Amino acid sequence: MFEFMLEKAAEMAEKLDEKKIFIISRSFVEIEEFKGLKIYNIPKKYSTYLESVLFSLEKEYDMDKILGADFIEKVILTHHISEFVTSVAYLKNIEITDNFVILVNLDTLQGIFLLNPKKSAIYRAVAECTERVSPEIIRATLNIAVNLATKGREGRSIGTAFIIGDSKEVLKRSRQLIINPFEGHPDEKRNIKDPNIWETVKEFAQLDGVFVIDERGKILSAGRYLNVSASDLKIKPGLGARHMACAAISQETEAIAIVVSESGGDITIFKDGKEILKLSSILY
Repeated sequence: MFEFMLEKAAEMAEKLDEKKIFIISRSFVEIEEFKGLKIYNIPKKYSTYLESVLFSLEKEYDMDKILGADFIEKVILTHHISEFVTSVAYLKNIEITDNFVILVNLDTLQGIFLLNPKKSAIYRAVAECTERVSPEIIRATLNIAVNLATKGREGRSIGTAFIIGDSKEVLKRSRQLIINPFEGHPDEKRNIKDPNIWETVKEFAQLDGVFVIDERGKILSAGRYLNVSASDLKIKPGLGARHMACAAISQETEAIAIVVSESGGDITIFKDGKEILKLSSILY
């Protein structure tokens, strides 16, 4: 059955002039290419998550009688699959095109889906951010954030934040909590876009305070405290002090704030004092 679906997925991709197929399956597909098309395996963890969501819905509702079969497609497939696959593509720097051909091969769900990643929440949020900061900087920072959200550091959950862009104004509204570990180092040795320093960044993420990153991706400081007021913020209640301070700095400046929650591991992006994206740690 899988071979048949792969053939059909390839036919669909070729007609759309797409160069890749994403596969969601419990089994890793060993081939890297099929009929000239690049094959991308979506992490197995997502397959487990998707099956659990489908099982929960089917157990709670008689889907066909109460909600109709379209409910599963619209709520589960188009939302969960589109958002997650687009997130994976973005973080791995896979080209975001007008159509993603996705082959799903699970015990509870099989099929070929054609989704538009440019309608996803992560695509829209990143597009908003890149009006002010280059996409490479946002991508690099999100990769670090996802790693911290899923793995923490030395077995501990880590909460931290990255304030990106409008660095002069951000520095005016903040102060150093500790000796700045990035001060005095050559610019090329502290650029967030360089994967070689990501382990260093993750190590310093254990410090209190936030990272400040300038418009070129240079890390100006770590362990910095934001001196801002959140009294005028109009965002949903229940956020912690770190989230409130980062939302406030994004309101007072042109900076983008990316926050990793220590308690839940979720990742939130703030712009102009508003939450524009929240990535759930359950998917990573």
